[in-house]
Amino acid sequence: MKNLKLLLAFLTPLILFAANVSVSVNKTHLNTGEELIVTLHAQGHNVKFPNITQIDGVNIVGNSRADNISVINGEMKESISQSYILYPLKSITIPSFDVIINSKTYHTKPIKITVQEPKQTKGDFELDVNISKNTLYLGENAILTMKFVQSKNADSINIQKPVIKNFILKEIKNYSIIKNNNKISIFKFLLIPQKSGEYTVGPFVASIGYIVNTTPQGFMGLNISTMRYKNIYSNTLKIKVKEIPASSVFGSFKLTLKSQKTTLKENEPNKITINLSGCGDFYSVGNFKLNIPNVTIYPSKPVRKLQIKDNKICGTFSQTFTILSQYNYTIPSIKFQEFNGTLKTLSTKPININIFTTHINSQKPIKNEPVIKVVKKSFPIRNIIIIALISLITGILIGYLFYIISNKNKEFIQIKKANEKELLNILKKYEENPKIKEYMQKLEENIYKNASNPINKKDIIKIIKNIKN
Repeated sequence: MKNLKLLLAFLTPLILFAANVSVSVNKTHLNTGEELIVTLHAQGHNVKFPNITQIDGVNIVGNSRADNISVINGEMKESISQSYILYPLKSITIPSFDVIINSKTYHTKPIKITVQEPKQTKGDFELDVNISKNTLYLGENAILTMKFVQSKNADSINIQKPVIKNFILKEIKNYSIIKNNNKISIFKFLLIPQKSGEYTVGPFVASIGYIVNTTPQGFMGLNISTMRYKNIYSNTLKIKVKEIPASSVFGSFKLTLKSQKTTLKENEPNKITINLSGCGDFYSVGNFKLNIPNVTIYPSKPVRKLQIKDNKICGTFSQTFTILSQYNYTIPSIKFQEFNGTLKTLSTKPININIFTTHINSQKPIKNEPVIKVVKKSFPIRNIIIIALISLITGILIGYLFYIISNKNKEFIQIKKANEKELLNILKKYEENPKIKEYMQKLEENIYKNASNPINKKDIIKIIKNIKN
């Protein structure tokens, strides 16, 4: 009887009844971030639960339903349970809910839930965290060390790796040692702030699990067990992250600019590489941009190759550009600002690129020599001059006409035989035509971006004939 009274005293704050409807919770006191399960129970037919998406401003993250039908003394009873999962960060009150059974409305009673910040756990299991520096610049890294001490064994130990908003964490190493009959597990992380401000980090959690026999004594010889968990909490840390000058990146770097060639043919592709190397906040390095007038630029995606060296993020950040031009151009100085306690501007020297043009040889116009007829001395000299001039002009016109026809046919033959790069050069002089311009863009994508645009040479020849006519 005494045990029954104790059990009822324990269940009273967790289960509050209202007619044929009740509400229960797994805990009335919990730590920040712990799971709260709220369950509505109802007995009867045609049960309708309310549509619950949040409780006292806290969103529901999961729900489940359980139905049970039983027959007692020939009477069938139906019971339904609806559970809701949420993670409150502060104390809340579960309000009264309306549940309809057989068209009649029943009301549950409210329950107060107390949420408190967890304190560091002391005892057989302890979790401790510390940081190498509590004040950092934006992008400056520090070492976060997590130490888990256990003086006895458990059936299951799950240490949650830290997740901190506005920080990048990279695990450096982990190892275990035995000291004073205690097993000590140590985890080290590289912590890089990505936003300035003042932060409270932690507490972090470790879950300790024990296998517990849940079978009633002597129950049909069965042995049923389950895993019960207990949370172990760490201490908290205060971290201050200070701003750095705008458009700068924390670290020490070296900046280089290289051109694959400095002398090229007209529209020959040239590869430009910008490389940033050193140690620092490579995650905040943005894409470089080239601004060169009268050239075509194809930027590539940057490539980061990083490693942890001497407890720092070190490596390279490379970005390449492919440039096409008909004229000489200059790659301008590239600038980059680093901050390592003091602001410093890195810059490269400009690179001059020379372009020389190549022309397709064409047949020279054929000029007919003027025909001078032998005449008698009595033939007027004026007539001789007129005839000579007419013959000269006729020869020039015939030669020019032959040159035009010959060049037209030769250009069309060249188009038919040309590869995509040669065809792109031939079309340069017709680029003011929109259709030719469209073909040129397709050719550039095929040549420099590995595209597969179809190129209809017959259509190109037809367009050029229309232009010339």
